[in-house]
Amino acid sequence: MEGFHAEAPVSLTLTEQMALYFSKGLFKPLQGTPIHESLESALQKIGSALPPQSFQFLRGLDQAISVRTLGFKNYTLSKDVIAALTHSTFHKFTTRIHHRAARFKKGIDREVDPYRLWYVNNGIYLVGHDHHSGEIRAFAVERISAAKATNRRFEIPADFDFERFTQSAFNVVWGDPQQVKIRFSPDQAPFVEERSWHPSQKIEKRRDGSIILTLQVANLWEVQRWLIGFGSDALVLEPRELKQQIERECANLLRRRTKPLPI
Repeated sequence: MEGFHAEAPVSLTLTEQMALYFSKGLFKPLQGTPIHESLESALQKIGSALPPQSFQFLRGLDQAISVRTLGFKNYTLSKDVIAALTHSTFHKFTTRIHHRAARFKKGIDREVDPYRLWYVNNGIYLVGHDHHSGEIRAFAVERISAAKATNRRFEIPADFDFERFTQSAFNVVWGDPQQVKIRFSPDQAPFVEERSWHPSQKIEKRRDGSIILTLQVANLWEVQRWLIGFGSDALVLEPRELKQQIERECANLLRRRTKPLPI
């Protein structure tokens, strides 16, 4: 709680100290935001309560643990927006935002009931009820240039379950789920099998060393972007629509190769 101070010394095990430092690395994509600053402040407070030898060990963990993230977003210009959205989400205030979709040059003003700030794949999204469309939507925070709470409060519907609502999303786009089946070659099967790609996944091992991955997801475009990175080691078995999308994309890439775009 705000203002609380622990009088007893903080006693941390070696693994707890390592976990704290590791979490700091995971939140590196949030540098410049109130979230990252708060984590830094918390680590400093914990460190001040540790004996000197433990504090030095905590700071020296950068020589033992390294964390790297690829393709994270820059939130250094979103500090005020994130602070405003955090306040509105916690206190349940309808909030006015100025948001620009990726495919448009100009943004529009919206009023949103912020249900949750969602950190997924190194990106922060605002999930809430959009008064403009009447739907529950996810807004990329880096595309929100301004946010200001109104004096109107809202209540999240009692039947809204965030985890259940978003479970059909392969990344951040949810909707009615459909079955996707992909066969991965023996070369890529171990890599695919050792990771969790989606809560709905099921893996069937084949005699030749290949595997069949089955998912129940909503947005095929997100799956398409992921699968193209596997090249010919991934074969779409269903749905046919996804297979056709990838075939068209590969044909477009081939045309670009033979007829490059003008510089």
